[in-house]
Amino acid sequence: MSDWPEVQTCFVLPSGVATLPFEGGAITCRVTLGHINAPDTGLLEEMQSKAEPVPWRNTQIRDEAIAAIETRNDLGEDKRAKLLAHVRQTPWYE
Repeated sequence: MSDWPEVQTCFVLPSGVATLPFEGGAITCRVTLGHINAPDTGLLEEMQSKAEPVPWRNTQIRDEAIAAIETRNDLGEDKRAKLLAHVRQTPWYE
């Protein structure tokens, strides 16, 4: 046992995706909305590529993302509707 405190560092990608420690292992999840147009892991890329969606950390973060998408001015109505449907269908951790 060390006298030094243990420090865990978590890096969050611009798209809001992070790998977090969980029950002796780790989970990759979306911890914030982030930049929806970030390459590779952004929500728009995920939706358009029909890739397996990255789960949300919890329902609160997912619901905050939904609220933010609903009020964005830089999305057309069609893209907003598709993105909202995608986010609502994405699983989350409890």
